[in-house]
Amino acid sequence: MKEKTSKTVRLVSGVLLSAMTVILGALFIWQVLDIYVSAGGVKPIFTRANVGDGLLQILPAIIIWLVMVIAAFVLWEVFPVPQKRAKPDVRYTLYRLKKRMPATVGEELKSSYNFVKAEEENLKILWIFCAVLGVAGIVYSIIYLANPLHFPNKNVTHEMLNMVKNVMPWALAAFAAACGICIYEGVSAKRQLERVKTLTAGVKPVEVVHGKIYKFFHHKYFVLGVRIAVGCVSVAFIIAGICNGSMRDVLIKAINICTECIGLG
Repeated sequence: MKEKTSKTVRLVSGVLLSAMTVILGALFIWQVLDIYVSAGGVKPIFTRANVGDGLLQILPAIIIWLVMVIAAFVLWEVFPVPQKRAKPDVRYTLYRLKKRMPATVGEELKSSYNFVKAEEENLKILWIFCAVLGVAGIVYSIIYLANPLHFPNKNVTHEMLNMVKNVMPWALAAFAAACGICIYEGVSAKRQLERVKTLTAGVKPVEVVHGKIYKFFHHKYFVLGVRIAVGCVSVAFIIAGICNGSMRDVLIKAINICTECIGLG
């Protein structure tokens, strides 16, 4: 079987399944809104009967989606695509090559050396700016949330919307800045790579020698032991929470949040 045919079949099945997933999600949202509007403010809104009727109306779409999921798994097994070795990240390659960069270079390589150092300084400044922006957002959010005047307990929905309008822009700005810097870092790495290769031509790789402490903490049996220990502690805390009634307390709090704060039910 040709590799091109397998890729085409996988692509088509993936596109169809994605489209059906979006349609099913839209149907779920439509049923939720329909139940909410038809209730007319009478509580409880989302009763077992209402939800059951809503799911029954979109049951054919759910069955079609499940069939498509199973068909997609089968097609991916029937039409295999040979795995290709992933190319190493440009930034990682650049990081390794920079370990071999000489401290001083001749005049013929001075421009490449200065370019690499300038890019490093630019990235450092950008990350400092992103960190300052994030810290400023955290400080502003803490000040806003710590002020009781912003939460007079009169209209919870209004207060939540005001909180989102005041806090969310800082989070979005920091996230957008971090994404932009990551994109620029990738572009900058490609621009630096050729120059760094020229600067490190003929320089032998630096052998990294790890000490006994490093080898101990990175040994596979030590890592496995830590994972098992963390798993055992987690299970022990879960069992302890179930025995002392904490699980019921958390469940009641979650129900109260949904029925009182968010407004469901």
